[in-house]
Amino acid sequence: MLNFERKTIGDAGYPVSASRSDKSSLAAFGGTRSVPKGSVTPWPATQDAHLKALEQVVASGRYHRVNHPIVRSLEDRFGSWAAPWRVRAVASGTAAIHIAFHYYRRPGGKVVAAALNWPGAIGPIHAAGLEPKFVDVSLSDAAIDPAAAIEAVEGDTTALLITHLFGNPAFRRDMRQRIRARGDVALVDDCAQAIAVAAWREQGRSLDSDALALSANGAKHLGAGELGLLCARDQGLIDHVDRVSLASSARNGERVFSPITLGYNYRPNVFSSAIARYRLETLEAQIEQRRRNAAQLHRRLADLSGLRPLFNPAQPHNSFLSYPLRLVPEDLDLPDSAATRDYIAELLLSEGVPVWVWLRKPAWDYLPFSRSRWSLQDFPNTRRLLDTMFYVSEIAPPNDETVMDLYADAFEKVWSVLPKLKDEIAARAKSAA
Repeated sequence: MLNFERKTIGDAGYPVSASRSDKSSLAAFGGTRSVPKGSVTPWPATQDAHLKALEQVVASGRYHRVNHPIVRSLEDRFGSWAAPWRVRAVASGTAAIHIAFHYYRRPGGKVVAAALNWPGAIGPIHAAGLEPKFVDVSLSDAAIDPAAAIEAVEGDTTALLITHLFGNPAFRRDMRQRIRARGDVALVDDCAQAIAVAAWREQGRSLDSDALALSANGAKHLGAGELGLLCARDQGLIDHVDRVSLASSARNGERVFSPITLGYNYRPNVFSSAIARYRLETLEAQIEQRRRNAAQLHRRLADLSGLRPLFNPAQPHNSFLSYPLRLVPEDLDLPDSAATRDYIAELLLSEGVPVWVWLRKPAWDYLPFSRSRWSLQDFPNTRRLLDTMFYVSEIAPPNDETVMDLYADAFEKVWSVLPKLKDEIAARAKSAA
């Protein structure tokens, strides 16, 4: 294992290390990788036990029924973990959002949502016959800006969509209270990347929300494939799941066509339900290891100039789907350009660090029904993050603090060489302009 000694901080905040400040030390230019191949286990970190979970489905001979005992068991177990929320399994996190919007929809209604968003969370607005109304985000956690959201809520507002990116919990207590006081506006939380929000409690109270939409997609905490969960307190919304999801098989087992079905067939995947049910047994331990890994990275990277955590390090309820960061190029005397971020991300990838640039465009640019209706110039924080944010993806177990140290070694190695790469980075930024 490479273990570069930490050094003092020199000009512009770069670590001083004569032994590795040369460009040729970087893997991108022929040097040795900081993270040896085979050191990182990619999520969803498959196990032999997953095969046993799937064998139960195969043995049942029932692969599709919404009333399958495994689906019911998943809902019951997750409901116990997330009590007092009632739970229904559906086809995906996107399906869960659509069902909630469909239940709360009003003719001509609008949904206030963050401009920095996954298109799978925004598409359901249109599918439910509603219209998105975008607002900016906070630079600290990439979640919806509370003041902008409060101002955007008007008489035609049907719902507020609160997206919890990267695992960051967007509690926004004051915002929720003020919007509740303004009238009949549903609060819908997209917790696909922040599963711990469902179990969060403060003084015995859970989150003030009308619906939580969760995902068990392979990249998410439950790592189960195509599956979603909808959590609600309103029994009417829970009952609405069946009207939207089922075309033939009722939850009580009857095989009849419902006269009130909408026929979207958002039935949960039984095989995915089996995996998700198994993962629930170790979910708390998984989240805790993610938090330990994030804490280790934060300790090691805290002294690197021009690098900021895209979360609150003091917040104890983060689910840490990933470890999000944002670059501050001016602190490094580098061009303020997405090309700068991309160049550094490429260097880290070459070192073996699983870093990814996720969103590159505002939410409306991903979807045909909303494209070109808004200007990114009106959303300065969203624009800033789209040019500077990236994340480390593999921080889930069995990866541990030892692997995080390898990641940190790579960051320090790249940062030590950045002063020698200013001209190359500037040329890249110029050509990209």
